[in-house]
Amino acid sequence: MIAEILCVGTELLMGQVLNTNAQYIARRLAAQGVSIYHQQVVGDNEQRLEEAYRLALSRADVVITSGGLGPTVDDITKRTAAKVLGKELVLNEEAYRMVCERFQQYHRKMTLNNQSQAMFTADTQILPNPNGTAPGAIVPAGEGKVIIHLPGPPHELEPMFHDQVEPWIQARSGHVLVSRYIRIFGMGESEVDMRLKDMEVRDNPTLSPYCSLGEVILRATARAEDAQTAAAMLEPVISEIRSRLGRVIYDVRTDDGGSLAETAVHTLRDKGWTIATAESLTGGLIASTMVEVPGASNVVKGGWVTYQTVSKTMLLGVPEETIARCNVVSEEVACAMAKSAREQLDVDIAVSATGLAGPDGGTPERPVGTVFLGIATRERVYAVPLHLSGNRARIRTLTVKHALHAVTREIKGEMEG
Repeated sequence: MIAEILCVGTELLMGQVLNTNAQYIARRLAAQGVSIYHQQVVGDNEQRLEEAYRLALSRADVVITSGGLGPTVDDITKRTAAKVLGKELVLNEEAYRMVCERFQQYHRKMTLNNQSQAMFTADTQILPNPNGTAPGAIVPAGEGKVIIHLPGPPHELEPMFHDQVEPWIQARSGHVLVSRYIRIFGMGESEVDMRLKDMEVRDNPTLSPYCSLGEVILRATARAEDAQTAAAMLEPVISEIRSRLGRVIYDVRTDDGGSLAETAVHTLRDKGWTIATAESLTGGLIASTMVEVPGASNVVKGGWVTYQTVSKTMLLGVPEETIARCNVVSEEVACAMAKSAREQLDVDIAVSATGLAGPDGGTPERPVGTVFLGIATRERVYAVPLHLSGNRARIRTLTVKHALHAVTREIKGEMEG
């Protein structure tokens, strides 16, 4: 099966809105074993959209659109598709009932133009939209091909794709795909590739890497007649990857979610530990990132943002003499910050961060990107030096990730000291 993604909207074409739908659909299609050779973004122009449809249908079995299902005059996705297919749009009673019910639930008046959201070709399979007013659709396009219309808002598109489109694809694929996502921190993409390159060229299971800032994610996917067989095929693959990469693997999941913060919070919870933070250059980002995880209130007691030297002394009691002798960006200050935070809130572990995020303030001895983390537990206190690079945002984000990873490793007993 070959699919093509066609995103409709001038706001996407002009860069006013980030096209996250294309990324989401592409990743989900790849996880289903569907080939994707092309993507298109088209503005709200009927002639150009018609050309895009004809091109996509000439080279793909499934054309998946996002956007343009609303009630306004520039919502032309369905109308143009019907024109390309030589079909008429008619009022679909099932879809009309869905639209009416949604407006009643929203306590909003349904205007006449909203009726257009219930207009489809007679042979359309309706996709209910429990999160918005515009139903989706699967439209036969001849020669075994289809056009799948999805709404534009991600909070509507993603559940519709997951709950309705993916089962439709699986029912026609003749096989089941099962994936595992291996999340890696502390090893670069090139080294991961060198250690696993022979595994990345296998046909079944397949192994595909992709990256985010400071991290590598591997997707291992097995194809089989049933999910149990596919999952069993993945077990030796995961075991071999763990053997080759070691402790840089911080999570293995059945979905492509997860994060260093989630792993840290869950590790704290499983251990029954609590945590406090003391932050300088990160300005509260370590604590903020953790509390985004549901259940963080059980483990995160609180923290300090001690951005200036005076606040480190006044709030955390870091001795002025230590700062003057060692520099505010130093192992000694990082340790003092973490130790004080742990003691004041009586937590099991505290993490601190002090450093130079730039662009100014660097010296030959301490260039921009010099960062020290402090880790304090009831048994020991130590610093983790970091030598980071990039702009201010990159250095701060990487500091947060290193801090969360260090917390997880300390709890697991993996940190040397």
